[in-house]
Amino acid sequence: MIPYLIVVSLLVPANLWAAITPHLHSDLSMRLLHGISTAVLLPPLWSLWRQRQRVQKLPAVLLASFAVVLVVVNCQITVKGMGVQYGWVDHLFLAMACVAVLGFYLLSEPDSPQQREQRTP
Repeated sequence: MIPYLIVVSLLVPANLWAAITPHLHSDLSMRLLHGISTAVLLPPLWSLWRQRQRVQKLPAVLLASFAVVLVVVNCQITVKGMGVQYGWVDHLFLAMACVAVLGFYLLSEPDSPQQREQRTP
């Protein structure tokens, strides 16, 4: 979990830098940044789906819908490559999504031993 959170925290300044300096990065680095940012959003979506009965509905729906839209848009950008109009806005949203992912994992309550036993088959 720690390496995952380190990668997520590194993506915040990387996406902010890409938003500030659009079109100064290569096509390969842009595709990698969008691809990695997309991959980072998948674990919280999976976690929200698994815990859908126990999480607060409104924050979960907001985070999930925001993440799903970013995953779809970034998959398109990763495949299409450079030339996306207003791509810098997407980088701002990716930075916000990475901050939301960090908050999701760092502010969530740890599982009690009873909760872990209930999930174990």
